[in-house]
Amino acid sequence: MKAKKREILKKVSLFYIRTYTNTGKFLYICISKKISKIAGQYFAMRNGLYLIMILCTFLLSTQTKAQKEVKFNKDSIPPAFSKLKTYYNQPEVYLSHWEKIKKDIDNKKGDKTTDLFYLYKDRNYFHYNHGDLDSLKKYTPIIKDLSLRLHNKAEYYKNWSFLCEQIIYSNASKEDMEEMDKMYNDALKRKSEIGLAFSLNEIANFYGANKNYAKALPYITQAMQLFEKLKFWDEYTPLCSNYIVILTSTNKYQEAQNAFYHLDSLANLSLTSPSVNMSIARILMIKDMASVVFTEPQDTVILRKYLADIEDLYRKSPHENRIYLYNTKEKYAKLKGDIDTLLAYQDSSAEHYRKSRNVINLKRMYNNKASALHRAHRYDEAYLMLRKYVSLSDSLYKNDTQKQLNELSTRYNMNKLELEAKNISLKARNIQFLYACALIVVLITTLIIGIQFYRHKLKNNRLLRKQAQELQQANEKAQQAQIMKTAFIQNMNHEVRTPLNAIVGFSECLAEIPLSKAETKEISATIKKNSDNLLKIISDMISIANIDSGDQTLTYQEIPVNELVNKLLQEMKEYAQAKVKFYYTPCQTDYILSSNEDIVHQILINLLHNALKFTSSGEVELSYEVDNKNYKLYFHVRDTGIGVKSELKEKIFSRFYKVDSFVPGAGLGLSLCRILAERIEARVYLDDTYQNGCLFTFEHPLK
Repeated sequence: MKAKKREILKKVSLFYIRTYTNTGKFLYICISKKISKIAGQYFAMRNGLYLIMILCTFLLSTQTKAQKEVKFNKDSIPPAFSKLKTYYNQPEVYLSHWEKIKKDIDNKKGDKTTDLFYLYKDRNYFHYNHGDLDSLKKYTPIIKDLSLRLHNKAEYYKNWSFLCEQIIYSNASKEDMEEMDKMYNDALKRKSEIGLAFSLNEIANFYGANKNYAKALPYITQAMQLFEKLKFWDEYTPLCSNYIVILTSTNKYQEAQNAFYHLDSLANLSLTSPSVNMSIARILMIKDMASVVFTEPQDTVILRKYLADIEDLYRKSPHENRIYLYNTKEKYAKLKGDIDTLLAYQDSSAEHYRKSRNVINLKRMYNNKASALHRAHRYDEAYLMLRKYVSLSDSLYKNDTQKQLNELSTRYNMNKLELEAKNISLKARNIQFLYACALIVVLITTLIIGIQFYRHKLKNNRLLRKQAQELQQANEKAQQAQIMKTAFIQNMNHEVRTPLNAIVGFSECLAEIPLSKAETKEISATIKKNSDNLLKIISDMISIANIDSGDQTLTYQEIPVNELVNKLLQEMKEYAQAKVKFYYTPCQTDYILSSNEDIVHQILINLLHNALKFTSSGEVELSYEVDNKNYKLYFHVRDTGIGVKSELKEKIFSRFYKVDSFVPGAGLGLSLCRILAERIEARVYLDDTYQNGCLFTFEHPLK
């Protein structure tokens, strides 16, 4: 089951790396949550030094930039900078020499960016080597800025990782622990694979420092794959070493040995081929990892082989740091049971850490030596060594406590000064606020008065415009009414006088002149026709007057359409001229319409009267159709008369309007049709698509 989970974890890690560009944000959220969740647990961690001490021995060194980033040739580093490394164990001498180089660079003319980059890079590494967190906080932003100016993202993230690593292994505040989160977020923003690799490495270190190896493994695996892909061997080496330490700590010895053999093959390849470029220090670190993997008595021969490799490398490079030799010989002596040799190399390692001021590893050596003395039954010496261990631990604790107290005191004083400054600033702002409020009140009052005055003026103007408009409309209506009145009087004078004259004249003829029977019949018909015309005019006027006054109330009846139409044909037949065919085209045998019979009758009478009056030859047809889908009944009155122009299709429905002023009539028929139709929610309109005369449609809704 464990092997299966481990295989799934490897696949997930590879997936995250391959899809880094597209799904980086998702990975960032996951990592952020995990960091936040265990950040609080960090402060409960006091011991568990073994893994921490081993990790601290694998110090990261400077790195050449790979692939798309700027490459820096180690041979191009000025000798003055290279000499600084020889003073790492002499801090006072180092700092003095560093300041001297800094002064020379400041006095130099031209671009100083590259020189300052190497100078601050070395200074940052010096403080990282000595575990000085405060100095790293100071110099890391400087070297980051210089790295970006030189487009060297590798050094940008590498130096940032120094700060993150020191925060992990120090009693840092919770705010400082968020530095890893910032670094990862920055790598995602810049879409930098090398930045992602360094970030994942620090997240793995965080979990490893808390002995949460299960959570550390996925991140360290991803970081290793990225460093190997980018061929950053000096970063890949310590990371793989940490991976081996975690595997041995979780009793995965076979996997640890496999990882070591892979790492050792890369080291051997580096000695013979330029395809893998590792420093001698990194190769020594790899060979020293044999002492972590091979810890059983039966492994003595194997460990002796790697010890011989280390001794051979030191003969070829005598100036390299000898801590790897001390460490391997100590482990080899432990396997052989040689207590004196073991103690001697522990003393050598302790002296190295003391000179380099590496207090954490010095504590580890005191603890290891006390354990070795105890196993050798040298209890007095073991007791003295434990006292040194406890004293050093107390000293570290006191230093950390004092540092925290100093930091709190500084923060308190700063907060006090800030509070006083804020109080003074607040008083000044209060005075300014009062003045501003007074000014605002005055301005607002003035503005309100101005707005009210302006609104009052606008209201008066609108009222004046409205009154002027109403007056103009009333004037226009009065003028129109006067025109209509004049037209009406003139029209009535003509339309009423004409039939009256005919009636009076023919009546006198009947009374005074002896006529034949045929002539008498013809004169009687003429008198009746003129009487009907006069009666129709008066009837139309009365109907319009009644509608305008609103006196009429409507009642609906069931109207047989065919019966109504046949009745209309009989009434209107006498108005048809001799050459006009007047007929009815029914839709079906009969249809019952629910409506006001008087209104329907009057509308159809007026439409037929209008059609017959303007048709001297041809035909006049009355028809209807039922549209059950839209619940409508359509009466159509079609003629072949003079027709109406399309632009007059609405004007003909106006009161007193006549297309031909010489044709008899008051101009009220069509107007009355539309008014009556609206009363029963119907419509009357002219269909201008018909071109052979006029086609009037009476559209009636079906109930």
